Amino acid sequence: MLCVRVLGDIVTASFHVARLVLGSPRKLRPAFIDLPIDIADPFVATLLGSIISLTPGTVTIDIDMDSSILHLHALDVADPAALIAEIKSRYEMPLTEIFGC
Repeated sequence: MLCVRVLGDIVTASFHVARLVLGSPRKLRPAFIDLPIDIADPFVATLLGSIISLTPGTVTIDIDMDSSILHLHALDVADPAALIAEIKSRYEMPLTEIFGC
């Protein structure tokens, strides 16, 4: 189920990013986000960072396991809190269920 969700999000984000890139640069709302994670396993945190980076318009910059923060950049962010909530519910929660962490 997670794989299907990620693939669907990649396709959807590809169209969204294409529309943004081909449109006016003034409409872009780039942002750096510090995403608090509840994952203690470095492998699972890396999987989360990889999923985020695979989705067009977002890239994982760093995973700080000491402070449980995933640093990322997003091309278009209207509400940072909403983006954090979406990532946690769509990707982090399923990963913690799959890997039991």
